[in-house]
Amino acid sequence: MKHARPTVLYAAAVRDAVGINASPGAVLVQQGRVVAAGEPGILPEGLVEQAEVIERPKHLLLPAMINAHTHLGLTSIGPQPFDPTGGFVGWVKTVRHHQRESDASRYGAGLASVKLGKEHLEQSGIQAVGDIAHHPGFALLRGSQLMGVTFVELFGLGAPHAPQDLETTVAKAEGLQPHAPYSAGPAVYEAAARSGLPVSTHLAETVDECVFVAECDGPQLSYLREIGKWDQSFSEHYGQGLTPVQWMRPYLETVADVGGWLVAHCNYVGDDDITILADTNTSVAYCPLASEYFGHKDHRYRDMLAAGINVCLGTDSIVGTDPDDPQPLGLLSAMRRLYQRDQTDPDTLLAMATNHGAKALRLGDNLATLQPGAPARFACISIDPESNADPFVQVLTGQNVIEAISFDLPA
Repeated sequence: MKHARPTVLYAAAVRDAVGINASPGAVLVQQGRVVAAGEPGILPEGLVEQAEVIERPKHLLLPAMINAHTHLGLTSIGPQPFDPTGGFVGWVKTVRHHQRESDASRYGAGLASVKLGKEHLEQSGIQAVGDIAHHPGFALLRGSQLMGVTFVELFGLGAPHAPQDLETTVAKAEGLQPHAPYSAGPAVYEAAARSGLPVSTHLAETVDECVFVAECDGPQLSYLREIGKWDQSFSEHYGQGLTPVQWMRPYLETVADVGGWLVAHCNYVGDDDITILADTNTSVAYCPLASEYFGHKDHRYRDMLAAGINVCLGTDSIVGTDPDDPQPLGLLSAMRRLYQRDQTDPDTLLAMATNHGAKALRLGDNLATLQPGAPARFACISIDPESNADPFVQVLTGQNVIEAISFDLPA
């Protein structure tokens, strides 16, 4: 949306996670950025008099959100059922089969899948994303109104990359993602940690991963042998009784002072793991609907938050989403699930969906807020303005979808 003049949006309520909560509310926008937000009377009169007006008298206006962990390259596969008898390894085989069937491993098809995912994000009120990609060329965020980081996925338990190949990847990438401890070994993690780029990984996602790291055994080891990616020399790095978080501690410590790692899932962590994550400035991208899809229970995100860990929200891929969800890569369904299942504090949920994601992706303190200077990108959801219920609680207990409202920043 392009507006040469200032624009004022009047809504039943406006809210962010860092102090703005007004009902009724208004937001003044100029040149693609928020000038002021809150009660209508606080807006600068001179600019309001010049402004175009957008009325949303039956809506709550929130900052557009941040999906901190997703796989846009899998979007074209669409939602698929999970067969628990095959476990996580069986699911991986299913996804790889669909990729081969759709030719999604090819660059052109993969690019089309990312574009489709990008459309899903924009339509569901997402303004920034942490995307896990197989190729640096999938970084569609460059030159786009959609912000975030494309993490290029790295594999190899030994030394899979010639030095010049890894240097080329680092030179082209916005961020790096060693896939997971069972598929990327110390050499890959060390190279990523030393790259100076934002770094992410899957960590403590499954019981199978925990068994592989601690015992050098289990379904993950069998699968690596099956696909010809295992050499017995790799075993020296595993089987020492460590948890995945303990195993990764040296690499977490390497970047603790320059933004920290963004680790996805952390479905299986103990008290010592939480202490390590907190001490190393690590952010955790919790994907609650994906965790439930795979049958994981009792995630400790609230214990992590209490320990000072920056916990944000993601969706993982579209493969594990509800086929009836109208906005499968948005975060509204995840927030509703946590509110209704765990009675999580609404302001905490809003922070996890907005400014916590900005911190995890190293995008600055003001993104995904309604504070002056923030990009004017909003999630607008209908509510009942006559109700005595808190407007955001109405959203968390309702079924209405997000209308995305976005203003272009100057070129």
